[in-house]
Amino acid sequence: MSLYWDQLIMILSFIITLLLVIYVIDWQYFRIWVAVFFFQCTLDFILGSTVHSLRLLEYPVRLLPKYFETSILFEIWAFPVLCILYNQTTRTRGLGGIIGHALLFSAGITAIEYPLELYTNLIKYSGWSWFATFSTLTLSLLVSKIFVTFYRRGCIYFSKKI
Repeated sequence: MSLYWDQLIMILSFIITLLLVIYVIDWQYFRIWVAVFFFQCTLDFILGSTVHSLRLLEYPVRLLPKYFETSILFEIWAFPVLCILYNQTTRTRGLGGIIGHALLFSAGITAIEYPLELYTNLIKYSGWSWFATFSTLTLSLLVSKIFVTFYRRGCIYFSKKI
């Protein structure tokens, strides 16, 4: 695929994610979602940089290539927003729903990423696989859910102390 199509995919990804932020996220839980967003940005950036440093993934076409070697569009924008949506949809679910939704979200993201790896220059696997993507995304979503649980309980606990 040409550079034009790669850039078009990045622009569409940004716009779709922005529309999700505006129209889908329930901002009644603003404080929690902002905490999830920044937690996930930090986690993704650290892990994504590590995976790239180990030369398991490459991002030939990316935003701000002079400054970042990872896909900041995915790690600092799209995936953190998807984590908010995951936590929003599992807010009142039990353990089975939490795990099931993590698997479904990860499968959906992997189903998009794998063809991008095959047909574009946005991502290239070298020592990585679609299953590694699926596994790490699932684990990351579950870690974000654990973070939300501790964050909520901490907010309740410490608000009583004041």
